Amino acid sequence: MRNIENYIVIFFMMTIGIGCSGFLDEYSQDEIVPSTADDLEQLMVGEAYPIITRVLSYLDLLTDDVDSNYPSVASQTKALITGAAVFTWQSDMYEQMAANTTTAVNTWEYYYSRIMGCNVVLDNIDAVIGDKGKKSNVKGQALAMRAYYYFMLVNLYAKPYNAEGIDRSKELGVPLILSSAVKDDFPRRATMAQVYSQIEKDLLEAVPLMDEHGQNNNLFKANDLLVHNLLSRLYLYQEKWEQVIKQADYVIGRSPILLNLSDVVMADGRFSWMTGTGVFDPASPECIWRYSSANEFDTFFYPYSPPVAYEASQELKDLYGKDNAGGLVDLRKECYYRTYAQGTQRIIQSGKKAITGNSKGMRVAEAYLNRAEANIRLYLKNNDEESRKAALKDLNYLRSCRFDTRTEMYQDVDKRGNSLLEFYMDERRRELTFEEHRWFDLRRYGMPEITHVLTLEAGQPVTHVLEAKSSKYVLPIPQYILDRNPNLEPNF
Repeated sequence: MRNIENYIVIFFMMTIGIGCSGFLDEYSQDEIVPSTADDLEQLMVGEAYPIITRVLSYLDLLTDDVDSNYPSVASQTKALITGAAVFTWQSDMYEQMAANTTTAVNTWEYYYSRIMGCNVVLDNIDAVIGDKGKKSNVKGQALAMRAYYYFMLVNLYAKPYNAEGIDRSKELGVPLILSSAVKDDFPRRATMAQVYSQIEKDLLEAVPLMDEHGQNNNLFKANDLLVHNLLSRLYLYQEKWEQVIKQADYVIGRSPILLNLSDVVMADGRFSWMTGTGVFDPASPECIWRYSSANEFDTFFYPYSPPVAYEASQELKDLYGKDNAGGLVDLRKECYYRTYAQGTQRIIQSGKKAITGNSKGMRVAEAYLNRAEANIRLYLKNNDEESRKAALKDLNYLRSCRFDTRTEMYQDVDKRGNSLLEFYMDERRRELTFEEHRWFDLRRYGMPEITHVLTLEAGQPVTHVLEAKSSKYVLPIPQYILDRNPNLEPNF
């Protein structure tokens, strides 16, 4: 495995623009070639899955799901300052975050290092010794995870797929590096069309491998449900509604049950983050894939000494009292957040959605939401009543698992026209909060205006506005990456 890791070091140097020829002189090709499927499986665990935290914990600071406070406690003040550049959409946000915290924010670099792990697997899988089924399983995992990382990169550092007037055949995406073969040059950005095509290609190639050999993978590995769910998400962003439904059908057909929050709260309706079951926990029937850890949100949403620097926005919290199913209590407000005695509600890293700490990943709930949106879009386009009913069926099932039905039955919602779409958007926001969806959803919803108020000095709040369709809906490529790769074009 030591030899395999040399590949990762070389790729890291190449991606950030450091020449490799001198380094390569120290290693011969046969020293860094894995020999068994077990080697590659071990590589997947250590070098291809997102095993560290905080790689993207700042993402929700960009959105309307977060408000800021002015805390008096030193630890909270540090968190406030650390997140200020992101919260106000600064062009040098990465440089400011790095200057204000000891925790590196290296999203671009980290995702490409994971891609290299996938590439090493894919370049060597056919030649290694091992059971055919195991080799197919590992190959499918590598394809799925490479697609996932490119999906994240292109949605962070390129324009929205459905941006008005966009020419995806010319618009810049991100560099596509599909081989572990080392080249002493600097990668250029592929077009958006090329990146999205590669994501789809990888996922479609992974489908038969995972369907046959990956169904029993544990929740920390890619499996068939992850592949189909990611395809449904990809097609959702591309507005290929029939394909969204097809892929979501597979996920729901294989794993239809959602966690009923009425079954996991205590007698008084509160959620115990010590003993309860969160939607990302192993006991949850809807968990597809899980990663992250208990301190995922510590840098910005510091969990001690309230009031916290950043918290769930008032607008978001108010949504849990809207459309409240005949007066029933929406248990997500209790199960997805912790409320302090002062009334401050924040994201929690060990209790939000997962008692065991892995509070990000994929869930079957997303498949229900993706399918519902696709049916709503088809209903609005074609005035198709069956599509409307199908969407409401999915939404009502999801909601029936989220409201307190211990003493009263859930009452189905019935909506029509654009009010159904608006209802869906609110429901998606309520359900998938702080799971790396909201920023991407805002982008594909047309990039609306967002207003944040930040107070860095007592009594001096400053209003910051992200204008509608702003170029800052695309994140900056970090300056140190640009400095080391002269072939990379900046976003602004």
